[in-house]
Amino acid sequence: MAVRQKMAADGHLEAVPEKSFKQAQWRRHRQITVPILIIVFALGMFGAIYLAETSRAAVTGRHVQQLRRQVENIGYENDLIHANNAYLESASLLMERAGQLGYVPLQLDQIEYLVVPNFGYEQDDHSILSSGGNDSADLTSYYDESLSEWAVRHFAKWGLIEE
Repeated sequence: MAVRQKMAADGHLEAVPEKSFKQAQWRRHRQITVPILIIVFALGMFGAIYLAETSRAAVTGRHVQQLRRQVENIGYENDLIHANNAYLESASLLMERAGQLGYVPLQLDQIEYLVVPNFGYEQDDHSILSSGGNDSADLTSYYDESLSEWAVRHFAKWGLIEE
């Protein structure tokens, strides 16, 4: 029971008994433990979410590493296949295989040229293949031409400019 003091009309303090209950012990403990339990629960949930995301990131990282290893292995196998193809397509091996199949090297007197009359192809005056054979001067002049000379020559041929 608690006592409250009240000022009397004559100026003296008077004790007035008041009915009040003392708070129960279990209620006070509950008021302390519930916020602590809420904080612990929130931290536990945060920790669980953090661990789940971290483990998912680790699994994804490991999967990416496996895929990179597969790409490396496939690239290595691809390089081996290219090297094997280069070996199989080498001139010496092809000549050997052609000999096994009965082919022999062609001699110049065995070559027959076929001339097709009225075959409509344009011959450039700087053509690599000339009718008189291979001229080394003709080949070098073909490759010594600058871009501006080539452009002027072709623009004149197309009628865009006059030389």
